[in-house]
Amino acid sequence: MKVLQTLVKLNKSKLDKVLAKIKKVEQEKANLILRKDKIKKESEEEANKYSNSQYAYMLDQYLQNSRKLQTRIQAQIDRLDKDLEFLQQELKEQFSELKKFEIALENKKHLVQTKIKQQETKYLDELNTNKFAYNQKN
Repeated sequence: MKVLQTLVKLNKSKLDKVLAKIKKVEQEKANLILRKDKIKKESEEEANKYSNSQYAYMLDQYLQNSRKLQTRIQAQIDRLDKDLEFLQQELKEQFSELKKFEIALENKKHLVQTKIKQQETKYLDELNTNKFAYNQKN
């Protein structure tokens, strides 16, 4: 039973690590999305601000660089999405394994309790039999 308890603790620890990784990746993804949105908004503002000014010749290069940056950020977001899918699958597997050990531990506890009850019943039966036999002699 001690082994099963250790396995349950170990799997809970692994599950916590996977959850921490998922949280970290989700936070990173959220930050990238915010960054991408901010860049997009700034690009639109710059385009509106300088499209009809003397700096319009520089605007095209700025917008191209901005789109490239947004594309790179989107690629990173897509990579993080794939990482999240992998981590979620790992989470499911880890949770499944944890449940197996928890069920095995509960079954073992139930078996031990049943054994103890059987021993108590046997002891009480023997005690009552001895008491009955003693009372029959007297």
